[in-house]
Amino acid sequence: MNDHNVAPRSSRASRLKAIVGLACLLAVPTMGIADDTAFETPTVEHVLTVRATIDAPLSMGKTPQGQRRVITISGGTFEGPALKGTIMPGGEDWQLVREDGVTELDARYWLRTDDGVIIRVHNQVLVSPPPQEGAKQYARSTVRFEAPIGKYDWLNKAVFVGTLNADTTQRPPVVTLRFFKVN
Repeated sequence: MNDHNVAPRSSRASRLKAIVGLACLLAVPTMGIADDTAFETPTVEHVLTVRATIDAPLSMGKTPQGQRRVITISGGTFEGPALKGTIMPGGEDWQLVREDGVTELDARYWLRTDDGVIIRVHNQVLVSPPPQEGAKQYARSTVRFEAPIGKYDWLNKAVFVGTLNADTTQRPPVVTLRFFKVN
């Protein structure tokens, strides 16, 4: 073989990589959506209302992200069309109050249904102060359930969102959360 007809090894490797990359791009179906395709608008279905009793906040202090505090979830009840029971004591709601006034909540607690099944809840909430005096505060959440396989397994197989309202005038304070399945 003639040295003049052989491309340098690095050049051949670069061309081979380019050809393989192009072949991979052509093999992947496009993810574009045609103009005439209608988007489905999700609906929501109420599945559960939680009324959690909470303890006083314990302030951790200022961190680089903002003011950090934790609130113990001491108990409560829950009820929905397909399940009912109590909130087990010992859950926690870690909160971060950001410099912009928004509060991020990260709550983890457990439900015990009337038939004795334990369900784990992980609820993340964003609470924004009202944009103007007299306006309603924005408080929305995403929630994940972890239920054992069986009667309540449907909680593992859907997306859930929620609303939050805190009544700190009650003793002990009560937080009401309404959870909705996104259909």
